[in-house]
Amino acid sequence: MIKQHKELSCLILAGGESKRFGKNKALFHFAGLTFIERALNVALDVSADIVISVREEMQKKEYGLAVDKIIKKRCGKNKKEKFNIKLISDDINCGLRGPVKGIFSSIKSLTGEFILVMECDAPFFNTEAARALLSKAKAEKAGAVVPLWPDSVVEPLLACYKRKDVIHILDLLNNYSLSLKDDFLFNDAVNILRLLPSVYYYSILDIAENSPNLPPYIFININNKQDLDKMTEGKKVFSAYNKSLMKDNAKSVKIRKVNKFFDVKNPKNIPYGIMAKALYYWWVYATTKNYIYFEKSSGFFKKDSAVYLKNGLNFMGNKLIKILPDLKNIITL
Repeated sequence: MIKQHKELSCLILAGGESKRFGKNKALFHFAGLTFIERALNVALDVSADIVISVREEMQKKEYGLAVDKIIKKRCGKNKKEKFNIKLISDDINCGLRGPVKGIFSSIKSLTGEFILVMECDAPFFNTEAARALLSKAKAEKAGAVVPLWPDSVVEPLLACYKRKDVIHILDLLNNYSLSLKDDFLFNDAVNILRLLPSVYYYSILDIAENSPNLPPYIFININNKQDLDKMTEGKKVFSAYNKSLMKDNAKSVKIRKVNKFFDVKNPKNIPYGIMAKALYYWWVYATTKNYIYFEKSSGFFKKDSAVYLKNGLNFMGNKLIKILPDLKNIITL
């Protein structure tokens, strides 16, 4: 019997442009089902409150056909009211870009305490993985649980979030993006994780160890057809499955932070905490072009990076450092 979790809602991201894939990945047929149908099947196994995030209004019709197909196959024509499945297009007034814009535009339409974000181009992701992420989020009382690869790469678009926490962070980021426009550098979804009060980075090797139905490859997302060919041919996309060979690689870890953010739209709070000050001074620099604030902001961003590097999360630590422009290049422009 299917066990849906009342405390869980699902957000399926299906608005990508699929440039590397060459065609709309969401509607790509693989082993009898499209990618979007696969994601929807997993979502329906764990929740009755589901949003499919699309880029524009015209996508709603074609994805709606996929929804009807799956509902009829699973439940029959007379039981559609059992599910709350909405298709929501990107908010044109949102300043964010990419998948973060889709999450921002859709998440307030969901009601669960926890939100499972699913990118539709992870066709091997299964129901047991969804439940494992939810279970860990509840056990750790974390703002998010995100899969962690042994090389420390994370999967923020295949993760479980606490709704209240992530809505606050998305509103904050959107206000900064609207204020800073082209000077806003933080559209990558990893920045949601960076600002949350607590995140559990869950090693996929630990996840796999707890269940034979959760091999590491289920967390792989497909960027191009070559990736899919390698998987179906049985070749190694994820090169090392043996945990004994990975003792020096990233381990499951919980990162906690205390921040009181300055909100550029509602500037009530004096910023407190490393990331709160980093964002604030970046905003001051971007609005004044005073290089003193650039240096202050960079200093706090580097302190935040050090937290991740100390815990073996090199991907998170290095990515933030790389995104910041070189002050020398700015001055010579």
